[in-house]
Amino acid sequence: MQDGRCSEADDILPDGTRVKKGDLVNYLAYSMGRMSYIWGDDAQDFRPERWLNDDGAFQPQSPFKFVAFHGGPRICLGRDFAYRQMKIIAVALLRYFRFQLGGHDNVTYKTMFTLHIHGGLYLCATPRPAP
Repeated sequence: MQDGRCSEADDILPDGTRVKKGDLVNYLAYSMGRMSYIWGDDAQDFRPERWLNDDGAFQPQSPFKFVAFHGGPRICLGRDFAYRQMKIIAVALLRYFRFQLGGHDNVTYKTMFTLHIHGGLYLCATPRPAP
């Protein structure tokens, strides 16, 4: 997904690029999420633990690092609600089911308007035994 903004004043971006008033600045959130100089050498790897500190607690990152919800004064008002929903659903699913990836050795993406997994992503969900 491409997004952009129009500069309202002369400015300098964090990498030193000069932006003049009226310039358009566009970025690709998909590409930024895979840049090794932002996320490290394992940027291509799915590692949810990169959001946790050494004690296993959530470690907030700059909203400008993960731009799915934008950042600054125009950050998405629903961001916290979306995070909360994600956590509730994840806990509920993991409480009642075990998941195993099936039929894929290598997951690849098909870039479209929204990001699709090429060939689909098949999971086998089996109920967990009652405690």
